[in-house]
Amino acid sequence: MSEHLLSVKKREGIGRGNSRRLRAQGMIPAVIYGKSGNCNFAVAERDFQMLLREVAGATAVITLNVEENQSIQALIHETQRDPLTDRFRHIDFLEVVAGESIHAHIPVHIVGEPIGVKTGGGLLDLVVHEVEVHCLPRNLPEFIEINVSALNVGDAVHLEDLPVLEGVHFDGEPDMVIVAVASPAKLEAATTTAEPEVEAEAE
Repeated sequence: MSEHLLSVKKREGIGRGNSRRLRAQGMIPAVIYGKSGNCNFAVAERDFQMLLREVAGATAVITLNVEENQSIQALIHETQRDPLTDRFRHIDFLEVVAGESIHAHIPVHIVGEPIGVKTGGGLLDLVVHEVEVHCLPRNLPEFIEINVSALNVGDAVHLEDLPVLEGVHFDGEPDMVIVAVASPAKLEAATTTAEPEVEAEAE
């Protein structure tokens, strides 16, 4: 598992006024929750954006380097963005403790083009973009890769079909559909069925 570092600064003040001042200085208010207690931080917006590019959409354990030579391992739990500017307004981190199981949402990465799309006119439908797992931090996968090349129209990959990863347990119903190749006729029928409801709401 790759190591990802992020420098953070402790902040004493809280509230909207303090948060606005931080954002005006190019900082993002943040908080970490965990076994060591909750603590408020500020993260340089530029540093956080660089981290996201480095992680590239994967789930990763981040080492937060705090002042006074303190470091905390954490997951990015949630981010809030400004709906107008799309800039980050707040970040929630979740502390990770070595040797203790964690729950995380892992992105699904699709590889290949299904036979059913190439020759059968089917459409690839990624039903679930993330799967929930629990495992020790050292076993945390950055993403779940699914090769869909062999799928024909009507085929699907379920949770129970995902590759076995050492020390990783998938949470959810085994028959939950992750990705499928649907026929255009079925998708068109589903869209047509939904149309009257949309029109009724518009009235």
